[in-house]
Amino acid sequence: MPAKKTFQDDQVIEKVMHLFWQQGYYHTSMDEIVVASGVKKQSLYNAIGDKHTLYLRALDRYHQQILTDCTQAMQHLEQAGAAPLAILSMLLSQSLAGEHPAGDLMANATAEFGTSDPDVQQALTHFYDDYLTLMASVILKGQANQQIINSQSSTLLAQTLLEARIGLQMRIRQGEQPDIEQRQQAWITFLTI
Repeated sequence: MPAKKTFQDDQVIEKVMHLFWQQGYYHTSMDEIVVASGVKKQSLYNAIGDKHTLYLRALDRYHQQILTDCTQAMQHLEQAGAAPLAILSMLLSQSLAGEHPAGDLMANATAEFGTSDPDVQQALTHFYDDYLTLMASVILKGQANQQIINSQSSTLLAQTLLEARIGLQMRIRQGEQPDIEQRQQAWITFLTI
């Protein structure tokens, strides 16, 4: 009879996500994952899968957390009557500084894998498409009420801002400490009519 599982997958994935976020995929060993998760190696393999599967699950968890946080923050700002530029400013700076490991897990994965792993690339594309959609929707609202330039499509403006955000995330991962507020102001000035 198989042993009964004594851990919650979500809690394990959360711990493993933070380990991958801090160290990256290639610098994290299964032994470190076992220690961080508090779950025996064989139990991890049986319940969740190998290191690669754990990494993909960690990317998915991060995706869900960031998008949920952004959506809730957007709703709160909209209910408070915030202008689209204020909401966009929040999206631009979300999770760039603070209590999390350096950089952004998705930007770190991009730097670490590039296009070498189709599964990781698919997870990254899905995340960035969702983030892009959030940004483009806010830009479109700002364009509709003539607060944001409309010389370019909302999607193109969102892509440009997302690429700038990813670049900033890479710099943070390199140990730089850019002035986030200064960057926000530059981005907002770029978009303002």
